[in-house]
Amino acid sequence: MILSQKDLRRQVENGKIQFSPALEETQWGEASIDLRLGRQFTTYRKDITGITLSVAGGLGSLGDLNLWNTEERDYFDLVPGELVLALTHESITIPKSLIGLVEGRSTYARVGLSMHQTAPWIQPGWSGPIVLEIANHGQIPIKLTPLIDRPCQLTFLELKSPVPNSMAYGSRKTDRYKDQKHPLKHKK
Repeated sequence: MILSQKDLRRQVENGKIQFSPALEETQWGEASIDLRLGRQFTTYRKDITGITLSVAGGLGSLGDLNLWNTEERDYFDLVPGELVLALTHESITIPKSLIGLVEGRSTYARVGLSMHQTAPWIQPGWSGPIVLEIANHGQIPIKLTPLIDRPCQLTFLELKSPVPNSMAYGSRKTDRYKDQKHPLKHKK
């Protein structure tokens, strides 16, 4: 079952779903919550000619990246064909009885932006900001504005039964991204 706004508000009021900072009234949708862009953007160096990824090893081995912290900037220019990793402004905590689904919003998709390439599920037990893999598939440069742009929405689905503590995200050594503060740096 997908939670409606009424159900979402109840879950937030009783502390089962947590957002930090608190949501603004304009972020509430009929059955989803819009998330704002945070101030951190990470792009790959332009001189990287190729990489080999070992999924088990994580992404920390990629080394030097270009990191833009927009506290000193008003926007991030995303040119056509470019990918940037960005954190949401909101940090989210999801209970073991729900799973989140993050998707892009139509307004942004219509100019060629995609928000999540292949990883839309936010697992039960998750806490932290969400990393967005933002790609510009369009033909024009797009200015991404922290705290103003709300390029994605988070929908919650109720699980038939809560996952046990031993299976909640963050309970295993392989759950590297819980409470992350950077799109690529994580627990080892």
